[in-house]
Amino acid sequence: MKVTLYSQYFNPKNSRRLGRKIPMEAAKKFSDQKLQDILKTLRIDYEIKEGYYPRVPYEKCNIYNIESDLKKGTVIKMIERKL
Repeated sequence: MKVTLYSQYFNPKNSRRLGRKIPMEAAKKFSDQKLQDILKTLRIDYEIKEGYYPRVPYEKCNIYNIESDLKKGTVIKMIERKL
C-alpha cells in the first residue's frame, strides 16, 4: 500500500491547523535527514520528491512516498516515537 507523508506533518513551525500531526515536543527534534534515517531503520522503502502541502501551498516541502502495509497514522506514530 502506498502512503504519502509530507515533511509539514513534522515541522515545528506549523500549527496543528496548518498540518502538523505530532506533538510540538517531538517536532522540535525534526529534520529531513533524521526522518530519512528513521525510515531506513524501520526498513520502509521510500522515495522523495519536492512539492507543496495543500494546506500550505506557498511553502515548499518534501513529499515522501512510502511503500508500507501499515496505515498512515501508524507510520506517523512510529516516526514520532523515534524522534
